[in-house]
Amino acid sequence: MTIEILLPIGLAFIMFAIGLGLHLRDFTRVLRQPRALAAGLANQLVLLPLLAAILVTLYGGAPVFALGIMALAACPGGITSNLLTVLAGGNAALSVSMTAISSLAGILTIPLILGLSQGLLLGESQTVALPLGQILGGVFGVTGVPIALGMVLNHNAPRFSMAIRGACRFLATCAFIAIVIGAFLGQRETMMAHIADLGPYVLALNLGTMAMGLLTARLLGLDLADTVTIAMEAGLQNAALAIFIATTLLGLPEMVVPAILYALIMNLSAAALIAWARAGAPANARVAG
Repeated sequence: MTIEILLPIGLAFIMFAIGLGLHLRDFTRVLRQPRALAAGLANQLVLLPLLAAILVTLYGGAPVFALGIMALAACPGGITSNLLTVLAGGNAALSVSMTAISSLAGILTIPLILGLSQGLLLGESQTVALPLGQILGGVFGVTGVPIALGMVLNHNAPRFSMAIRGACRFLATCAFIAIVIGAFLGQRETMMAHIADLGPYVLALNLGTMAMGLLTARLLGLDLADTVTIAMEAGLQNAALAIFIATTLLGLPEMVVPAILYALIMNLSAAALIAWARAGAPANARVAG
């Protein structure tokens, strides 16, 4: 019962911390940066789930793990994506806009992707009960509402919001780490038993989506800052939300295994991307406010 209460509270605080850094203009930046933002959202909301679907069709393991991969791919960017984008010399404004739009879009896309996954990928013989209405309400409650509250505070009390933003981001990061560690401790035996067969697919999902971000940005002729941003945002998923969906909304604690593995892998790949970007052309990196 304690976990069932603390997990949504921790996740809601993470999303509130994200909201503290958002403005309404972050949702309209597509009008001023149409190519970069459209490319980023296409990678985040379309190409990432498609890649996950391909990997799931190749995966021959337990259907609950396959559903966990799809849940992870449906989740928006993570709490640290904006900070790591800046460290890599990326476009901070683009990163914030992608986080904002994908987080709110997830209220609808997560139930949609999970519903399609149930019928098209897992098959009727491997059915997992999906209360889509409960998923929609749960995701809205722990993402949409806290983000909106953070944005309202940021709009009405910008100085106060600025003063507490750093501390809230730090506490949110700690909450994310605590959620992942807690999920790991609860499922460590299951994870260790399946890391050999599931790990390569989770690794392929992370590296594949970051590679697609780099490729699509380059094909569109975007600069290094936008390219790094798109790859970073696409590769860093909100694993805490995937864990919440699995444990609290679906009651399938073993479904968190892909999210735990991904949370470990994505930070390593993000560090590699930062190193590559900094060694490449730091003079060309553009950090937007």
